Parts: sequence; structure tokens; C-alpha cells
Amino acid sequence: MPREQFTIVMLTYERESVLISALQRLKGLPFLNKVLVIWNSPSPPSPDLRWPEIDVPIHVVKTLKNSLNNRFLPYDAIETESILSIDDDAHLRHDEIVFGFRVWREERDRIVGFPGRFHAWDLKSGAWLYNSNYSCELSMVITGAAFFHKYYTYLYSYVMPQAIRDKVDEYINCEDIALNFLVSHITRKPPVKVTSRWTFRCPGCPKTLSNDTSHFEERHKCMNFFNEVYGYMPLYYTQYRVDSVLFKTRLPHDKQKCFKFI
Repeated sequence: MPREQFTIVMLTYERESVLISALQRLKGLPFLNKVLVIWNSPSPPSPDLRWPEIDVPIHVVKTLKNSLNNRFLPYDAIETESILSIDDDAHLRHDEIVFGFRVWREERDRIVGFPGRFHAWDLKSGAWLYNSNYSCELSMVITGAAFFHKYYTYLYSYVMPQAIRDKVDEYINCEDIALNFLVSHITRKPPVKVTSRWTFRCPGCPKTLSNDTSHFEERHKCMNFFNEVYGYMPLYYTQYRVDSVLFKTRLPHDKQKCFKFI
């Protein structure tokens, strides 16, 4: 197994142009072993679709049904320990991805990624709320751009209670929250957020589920349902974030920061 590489798992649904642009951005990415495109669309790729040359294999998995749980299946094609789950509309620079992978190699039992979120107890409603606001602490790293060990895909698919996967299918939502619950439950540790990146924007991309007002209501419900299934709240708060040693350090113009590469 290629221990010091990672596999990108990218789930897509009926937006081929966005997918192709995302794949083109991966060309020349260091440490990348291959890309798995999880084709959740009911119709197969169009005959005219031209897959870009990105120096590593692109493996397309046509799913049996449209399910966000497909993102976390332990596919045989994944030959690395490390998986980078990334949305097809997430824009990350190569140096950000490489830095995230280097951090993951020192924190292999945790989710390591970029968009941070947290849970909060609402006294008025007496329930847990999902929160995506900027905060001094976090308890989740969203899997729209996150590294984790392949072992967790086995646990998610075959050990985690079926009721949680069913809820993900019911809402077509919350698979990222479910993985955070699972990993925190197993490790008793919070995830690791890297760099100052908090969220992602995709100018010109089609409307996504996260733009829907019902999306956040469902995520609140997921938080409380998962809490009931586990019988407690497994998420841990942290104020820890990892940045490059020379992050925001002023350097002479003839020097370069350590997270850059040629």
C-alpha cells in the first residue's frame, strides 16, 4: 500500500463541467496516488465527456443509487491509507493540500481539513445546534475538504449504526457530521483544522444543497438524532489550528516560505 500518498475521493452529481474543472486543477499535485470520481448521477457520463490528463489515474465509480453515504464506502480502488474527500466545487491551492496532507501524516487517527464548524447547546430549545459561524473554537471539520484514514470508511459503512446512514439518505445531508461523530467517538479527540481557510466559495457554480434554507434545519435535526443514537454527545471542542511555521511571517523577497514548493 502506498503509505505516503493519498487518494482523492470526489463525489459528483449532474454537473460535468464543474467536475472537469475540478479535475484539471489537480494536475501536478504532489503525493496524489489517484482520483476516485463517485458518480452519483442517475445517468452515466455523456459520450462526449473528455477526462483530463492529470498525471494520475482517474477511476470512475458508477453508484447504484444517489446516496451521500457513497462518499465513505471503502472502495477497493483506494490503495492508500489517506483519503482526501473533496467537493467538486472546492477550490484549494496545491500548497494548501500538500500542507494538509503533511499534517495528517502526524495525526493519522484524526480528521484533518479546512472548513471548521462547531456544535452548540441552545438553552431556549433544549437542543443541539449546528453552527458554521466564525468562532474561536470548533468541533467538526467538514469533509468537503478533509483528510482521514481509510479505516474509517469501513467503520462508517459496516460498524456505525444503520439508523445514521438511513438519516443521511432521508435528508440527503449530514454525512460529514456523521463521520465527525464517528471519529470523535472512536478516538475521543477533536479534528484538526489546518490553515486559516474556513469555507469555500465557487463563483459561477450552480446552486448547491448548502444554499437551501432547509439545509441548516436538517443539520440541526441530524445533530440531535445522532446524539440520541450514540446516547451522548461525542464531539470535542478545540481551539487548536495548524499553520505553516512561517505562516504570516515577513520574509525578504529572495526567500520563500516553507509551505511553498517548486
